Amino acid sequence: MKLFVFVFVVYELYLCESKGISAGTPVFVLKGEDLLLNVTAADALQDVYSFSWTFNEKKKVLTVEPGKKPHVFPNYTRRVEFPVNNFSVELKNLQEADSGVYTAVVTTSSGGDTEAAKYKIKVQDRASLPLLTVSSVSRNSSSCSFTVTCSSQDSHINSTFRCDNQTYSQEGGERSEGIPDTFLQVHQSSGSIICNHSNHVSWTNTTRTIKDVCAKPYDPDPPNPVPIILGVLFTILILAIIGVLWCLRKRRTSKRVIIENTVYDTAQFGPPARTQDPTDDEDSAPPLSSTYACVGPHTGPAAPTETRNTAQLESVYAQVKKTTPGPCK
Repeated sequence: MKLFVFVFVVYELYLCESKGISAGTPVFVLKGEDLLLNVTAADALQDVYSFSWTFNEKKKVLTVEPGKKPHVFPNYTRRVEFPVNNFSVELKNLQEADSGVYTAVVTTSSGGDTEAAKYKIKVQDRASLPLLTVSSVSRNSSSCSFTVTCSSQDSHINSTFRCDNQTYSQEGGERSEGIPDTFLQVHQSSGSIICNHSNHVSWTNTTRTIKDVCAKPYDPDPPNPVPIILGVLFTILILAIIGVLWCLRKRRTSKRVIIENTVYDTAQFGPPARTQDPTDDEDSAPPLSSTYACVGPHTGPAAPTETRNTAQLESVYAQVKKTTPGPCK
């Protein structure tokens, strides 16, 4: 039984090795880069009649004969170069459609074909930035636990983290998942969650701080009503002052209009008023007329100074002489 198992394992290893040789040397290239395909089998370069590179064993890339210029086929014009003289070829600006098997074939003078080199090329784009999302957060006074999802365009993985008194742990340890030619990984380091996404030619990651995830949501304080009340009172005070000033200005304007519109009587000169007879009836008496006196400064000699008798009160009246009416001077 043990002998059978040993023979089976050796046979499987032989198949794997044969399959690897026939598939060619795996090479991964970043999209848009150049790649040099070397020919290292020196024995295969003896007695060379012609040399050619093929793509997926059917499509010709180029052919060359010793001492002559290589013939590049139309699909690879300006896309290949011969940098050295050992029949190595450089592929330019590789794209995803260029992924496949490239084979170097030597044709000898006797007509036989020999593989001088073989490469299995995989052209990859840069790894996309992974998305790290947090869900199912559970908090209490001393611990916090949550679940994260690390995802790319092709796959995703979930993992649960826990924080106990500033001690961070990941349930089940580091999580990773690989699909053909891409790889996802999520783990914690120095208090941060790291989500890695990589392929054979590039890698990128997204991080999140565990402390920020476990922090309690911010609860803002209620607004202070004092500034609002003071603002309202100040506004009311300003409006009241403006109203009072407006009323005062309006009142002054009204008084000015009244004074400007007042018309005074002009002094008229006419015959002296008739002395009213006491026997005249009040209703039959003629209407009273106003008499205005023109009083000017005194132009006569100064009156002698006399000692007043304080015992006797005197009344001094202005003497009005009846003259011909005339204008006041």
